[in-house]
Order: sequence, then structure tokens, then C-alpha cells
Amino acid sequence: MAVMLIAINSALSFLARHAMTAMVGAVFLGLVAPSMATLLNPFLAPSVWLLLVVSLLRINPEDSAQHIRRPWRIGGLLIWSLAITPAAMFAFVGLFDLPTGIAGAMILAAGSSPLISTPALALLMGLDGAMVLLVMLTSTLLVPLTLPGVALVLLGLEMDLGAGELTARMAALVGSAVLTTLILRKVFGARPFRRIGDQLDGTVVFLLIVFAVAIMDGLTARLLAEPRFVFFVMALTFAAYIGLMVLTILMLAIIAPKWGKRVILSVGFAAGCRNLAVILAVLPAGVDPDMIMYFAVGQFPIYIMPAVMKPIMLRLVADAPICDGSPN
Repeated sequence: MAVMLIAINSALSFLARHAMTAMVGAVFLGLVAPSMATLLNPFLAPSVWLLLVVSLLRINPEDSAQHIRRPWRIGGLLIWSLAITPAAMFAFVGLFDLPTGIAGAMILAAGSSPLISTPALALLMGLDGAMVLLVMLTSTLLVPLTLPGVALVLLGLEMDLGAGELTARMAALVGSAVLTTLILRKVFGARPFRRIGDQLDGTVVFLLIVFAVAIMDGLTARLLAEPRFVFFVMALTFAAYIGLMVLTILMLAIIAPKWGKRVILSVGFAAGCRNLAVILAVLPAGVDPDMIMYFAVGQFPIYIMPAVMKPIMLRLVADAPICDGSPN
């Protein structure tokens, strides 16, 4: 038993040290091993819940409390991410002759909440995981109410979202994860979780690998059938990811420079890393298959871009405080 625990501890520490490489490899593993993707597909939902629990354990509650004391920040960011960015994407795609399904997918993705794994990824990149966590939690609860409006007003698409039911499901997901974290902190205290920071980071990476491989289920067949189109869509997903991130960073740098580099870069990162799975789950029957293709291929920038950006982000925030203490 002791030998097994040592082996698990070593494996998790190894994953934490090589997190970005492992994540990049995971999406390609899902493509080249479609049988593994099919096998892991049932573990998608549990991996999402566990990612949220581990992220909550990894983040210092005092850092979250500092951001909660500035609710206007969170409110402004919610308006930006759930209303303004999809409108900006609508204006952008109108400049190009894109397939209707692809243009619609880009607009819907820009109106979604950040991916549930975003706080964990932010921590791995040296960013403000507490700020990202609060933005992710609040927007995840609101997106069932805002996304149908985005779809109807900008696309004329009626989404059978069942907003009340989906909001309840989101609240159950978030609430159960928060409750589990509070119980664990009450029983064991905060110190043990600080001591096993590397192991928690390794657990995050392992869960992200499971999610990445599982979400590739079915994509290999489409890639083999239409390789040029799939790569074209992939390029668009990278462009949208980078565009939303840069636009958000520039906006905050201009209107809220006192927030500090770490917070601004963290919010920008969250703006690019959108939850595409929640849209896939509620698309109406008969929707353009190109739209579904976009959401599946959109996993590539989510897993590859953090590896590209990590050394840049670590350098940019090297001299920044862990949590901005400015009053604004």
C-alpha cells in the first residue's frame, strides 16, 4: 500500500511538472486512439466535477474574499463576457464570407461562460486563479439565462435550453463542489492542502487529460473524411481564442489599469477559454453540423494555447502581487 501511494504521489508530481506537455499530448491522443476516446467518454461529467473540487481546494479562500469585496468588478466582467463579446464577434464575422454554421458557432462560443477547468489552468500558468474562479462560477450560473437571448437576437436561432432546468443543474454542480470543498477544509484544515499543492496540480492535469481524450470521441472520422475543412475550422478556433483574449486584455488595460497585470491577464485568459460543451448539450435538433464541428475542434486551442502562453504569462506576472490590493 505504501509503495502504491509513493508511486501515485510521484506520478502526480511528474504530471504537475510537465502539465502543458501532457495537455497538448492529450488532445492528439484522443485523435489517434479513437477507441480510448470512446472508452473515456462516460467519464466526462465526473471529471468536470472533480476538476472544480480540486480547483476550489487549490485556491486560497482569502484571495477569493478580496475579489468578492469588489462586486462591481465581477458585474462588469459578466456584462462584458456574456453580452458585449458575442456582439463584437457578430460584428467581426459579418466582415467575412464564412459558412453560416461556423459564423453562428463563433458567436455562441463568444457568449458562453469560461470553461470549468479555467481556474485550474490559470493556477498552472501563474495567474490569479481566485479571480478566474469567481468569474467562471457566476457566469456559469447565468449563461443558461443569457445564451438563448444571444442566439435569438444575433442568429435568429431558438434554443430549447430549458433555462430553469439547466440553471438548476449548473447550481447543483457548483453547489455540490463548493459544499464538498467546505467539508474537506473543515475536516482536514487548510494546511494539508497547501502542503500537497504539487499533487493537486498533478490531479488537475490527469483530469484534464481524461476530459481531452474523451471529448475527441467521433472527431477522428470527420478529420479523415474532410481534412482541409477540419483544419480550416481549427484555425478559426485559434483565431477566436486569441482574439477574445487580446481584446479583453486591451480593454481592461485601457479602462481599468489599476486592477494590475495579474488580474487583467487572468481575465483575458478566461475570455478566450470558453465552455463549448454546454452549448453542444443544448443545441436544437437539426442544427448545422458545421456548428457542432466548430465546438469539437475548439478543444485544440483550449489545450494547446496554455502551453504556448505559460512562459509568457509567468514572465509578465513575475513582479506582480499575488492579489491586487487596489481599491478600484
